[in-house]
Amino acid sequence: MNTSHTRLLVLLAVSFQCASLARADETAYAKILKERDSVLAQIVVQREGRFATGTTSDEALVAARVALWSFRRDTGPLKAEKIKQQKLIVAVFETRLEDLKRRMAAGISTDEDLLLARDALLQAQQLLEELKFVPHP
Repeated sequence: MNTSHTRLLVLLAVSFQCASLARADETAYAKILKERDSVLAQIVVQREGRFATGTTSDEALVAARVALWSFRRDTGPLKAEKIKQQKLIVAVFETRLEDLKRRMAAGISTDEDLLLARDALLQAQQLLEELKFVPHP
């Protein structure tokens, strides 16, 4: 009987150790996510400032915004938050497509540019629809 008590105590000690490690890993992971979100947000702010002064392209700004919103979508715990972030991505690609249509009319964009922008928009819309149908918390 003493052996089964010892085994139980060892099992409990191992369980507590594993639970403690899991909490430490969760804390480290949450810290990384928070820091990465902050870094991506700072990149957006930097590019917005540079875009306002004409020292970066709209493509670079779009890429920074999409990176931030994709990250937030992918790490968001709630379905509503994932959908919100994806809607932002769709909107930026809609704006990008309209800008390229104007450039095409002015002769400073190509058919391929338009096709690539349309594909990016359709891909973003496809993912938005998938997020709406897939069960998430």
